[in-house]
Amino acid sequence: MIAVGVLRRPRAGLMSIVALGFAALVLLTACTPSVNAEMETYTGINAIRASQGLPPLTPDADLVKVARIRSAYMAANSSPPPNIYFTHFPPDGCNYLCIMDNNGVPHAYVGENIAWNGWDWAQTADVAVQMWHNSPSHMLNILDCHYQHFGTGVAKAADGNVYYTMIFEGNASC
Repeated sequence: MIAVGVLRRPRAGLMSIVALGFAALVLLTACTPSVNAEMETYTGINAIRASQGLPPLTPDADLVKVARIRSAYMAANSSPPPNIYFTHFPPDGCNYLCIMDNNGVPHAYVGENIAWNGWDWAQTADVAVQMWHNSPSHMLNILDCHYQHFGTGVAKAADGNVYYTMIFEGNASC
């Protein structure tokens, strides 16, 4: 839920912490095309939040793990081409909350955005962020004042489509 009329400006100290978080995430993961795409989504989502006066979200390694599991599952189940597998409700019943619980990832307020597209690695992340930006229901997650952390997982399917999952989590007062 979005709190109407409650806008907070990010502080310089908080921005430094977020920058350090990005740097740590980059150092802890290999710079593959999918990791680069994940990093680009963080920049895009935090730019949207900043434009609305909201503080940036901090990348979280546990949420990245959950998001990668979700994206890999969608990519793996989209074969053979052109079978597009894309849902918040997997047939096995284990959605992002189930994955979080199974991996001991604590959570308060949580949400998931998913996307897929067939753009090349140079454009795919920007396209995913723009798709979320153009969707009122996805923007509810992006602008939710409770969220403090997020993680993105990106996986490429055999048909060349790239799947995105972004998990949001937090317990901030609005």
